[in-house]
Amino acid sequence: MDQKSLKENLENYLSTQNESITRVSGLNEINMGWETELFTFKAVHNELEEDLVLRIFSGERAGSKASKEYYLMRRLDEVGYPVPHIYHIDAIGDVIGKPFLIMERVMGATLDAAFKSTIDEKLQQGIHRLIELLVKLHKLDVSQFDGLLNLSTLSISDILSRYQKACEKNIPWLKPVIEWLSEHQPEDAEEYLALCHNDYHGMNVMLNQQNQAFVIDWGASIICDSRIDLAWTILLYTTIGGAMYRAPLIEIYSELGGKVDDLTFFEVLAATRRIVDLGSVVFGTGTYGLKPDVLNLMRERREHFMKVHDFLETRTGIRLKEYDTLLASF
Repeated sequence: MDQKSLKENLENYLSTQNESITRVSGLNEINMGWETELFTFKAVHNELEEDLVLRIFSGERAGSKASKEYYLMRRLDEVGYPVPHIYHIDAIGDVIGKPFLIMERVMGATLDAAFKSTIDEKLQQGIHRLIELLVKLHKLDVSQFDGLLNLSTLSISDILSRYQKACEKNIPWLKPVIEWLSEHQPEDAEEYLALCHNDYHGMNVMLNQQNQAFVIDWGASIICDSRIDLAWTILLYTTIGGAMYRAPLIEIYSELGGKVDDLTFFEVLAATRRIVDLGSVVFGTGTYGLKPDVLNLMRERREHFMKVHDFLETRTGIRLKEYDTLLASF
């Protein structure tokens, strides 16, 4: 849909939700993620303007993801975890042709932008704030999220089974890694069960003009072992930022009361997830819940995917020649 039609449809929709809204202005696309399209805009209430975000979902499970994110963010807001206020949902796609959410726009910078600095003290403060929010999330009582629509509770075996199926269907050369994970798999433990963001990093933490933090992008969230969440954050920062991030991420998480036992297995699980992401897009059916242009976005991150392979090899001793060949073709 072109932006003119999108603007008109938004105006018509919002006016039916709130008759004081007279028009939409300043519609602007922000191409940040692999799964959703993001637009910022202003809803004009007579002479007043409200800054909002339109989040559009793609793929065969788009409606389910939109519904999960909507109801989860509402519940997080209710229990006092810092998320933007969320206002509207179309889980069917009647309004603009795809499911969407409309939420408060946090006017400011991402946490990553705030702490990326040559000043060590500022960097340490940023990492501390990042991990403080993650530990706070993992300490929430998971019973507060019982029965939320499309929010899954997954065991370690459930997640490993997903990767096993992806390996059998599209990525047979991943088998040595699946076998390593099966051999080293720990037992599920109740003490680690937590609400997990499942894509937690500083680009998903917004700071407003009063320096208050808000966590965004809850579409991948699950209830699972908290170490899965931490390991994903470690993978992203060590492969995009540098190996120097690993130790402080773990140390601060532990100092704030998070549990960090047996992280190696979960780091390998995280690397496997990233390889499965790529393999499912390249060799899969194209309905992985990602945006149509995601392969081009992945090509732009080729170096990251190469470092994921190094990350995996360091922890397992496994080098996948087919994966190297795939990345060389990018």
